[in-house]
Amino acid sequence: MNKRNEKDFPVRDSFQAYLVEGASFTQKEEYPILMPEMISKTIPASIIPFEKAITYRGDLSQTFICTFSPDETFERIRRWPNKYLGFFQRTAGIIGFDFSIHSDMPVIKQKAQMNDNLSLTYFFGKHGVPVIPNLRCGIDELLPEFLTAIPKFSPVAIGTHGFCKKTFEQCEWYCFIEKVIAALAPPTIIVYGSLKGKMFDSFKSQTAFVFYEPWISTRRKEARKDGN
Repeated sequence: MNKRNEKDFPVRDSFQAYLVEGASFTQKEEYPILMPEMISKTIPASIIPFEKAITYRGDLSQTFICTFSPDETFERIRRWPNKYLGFFQRTAGIIGFDFSIHSDMPVIKQKAQMNDNLSLTYFFGKHGVPVIPNLRCGIDELLPEFLTAIPKFSPVAIGTHGFCKKTFEQCEWYCFIEKVIAALAPPTIIVYGSLKGKMFDSFKSQTAFVFYEPWISTRRKEARKDGN
């Protein structure tokens, strides 16, 4: 009997290892580390959610694409990333992916979502799409290693729309941003939404904040102007 030749029976890449081909990884959980050369050198002129951008027929070369929206609106990117590579290459860049991570999820699920967010961001960054890392993490214990996957001294992004309304939420964001600034020293923090409250004023001397109104809020204001 002939010995089985593994080259004749290649293993199917069912877990998308190609997404992180060539990556270095964090020490414990082995999240892919984003490389400094992937990071956008410019601040977005505008930001639009993926589900709106994918059907837009105009020029997106000055527009960054984000996924600060329900997971089902961009789940198809996770399933077929190669299908959307050409689309993202026609844009100004992407805000790192934002598959939901909640502190009441099982920790293993939080880690899986963090890995998918970083792996997809790495994949598109490796293929020439400028990226701004999105800071999406779960419980506090997971934050230190997650931050080692983000280049220091680079712009980063956070999505706060709908998350900073209550005092305890604002306090959580304050502690989170405090740790991010200490670990990464980002020159700019892109905020999709707002950070209201005097407590955040103390950060303005440490980094620049650039705020973008969520797309849905902009559309509602335009509708009111039109009388609809």
